Amino acid sequence: MYGRYGGDGLNLFLMVVGMVLSIFGSYLFWPILIVSYLIYFYAIFRIFSRNIGARQREYAVFLRIWNPIRGWFGLTKRKFTERKQYKYFKCPQCHQQLRAPRGRGKIIVTCQKCHSQFDTKT
Repeated sequence: MYGRYGGDGLNLFLMVVGMVLSIFGSYLFWPILIVSYLIYFYAIFRIFSRNIGARQREYAVFLRIWNPIRGWFGLTKRKFTERKQYKYFKCPQCHQQLRAPRGRGKIIVTCQKCHSQFDTKT
């Protein structure tokens, strides 16, 4: 493996997508199975590739797409687990996600991003 790119998060994502498609393809529609084999082939190609710069650029593009999705799921999970302690709301000016402790009544909130002040009920 010396001089090869190896594995990264994109390869893991491709393998998981290939696995899901192969399960669906084996039960539903056989062209989906062929697509899953092509995804597996591409993931293995990326692992054994010697063009490290191209694979790093592909991974950077993947991260630009994946990180906002992962951040949204993380925020949604955090909102759900902290739903009894905090109230989440958005700033009306810049739409920054903010939180305040529950049970404080009506408060004046200052957004830390745009410094606008607004009233909200907690």
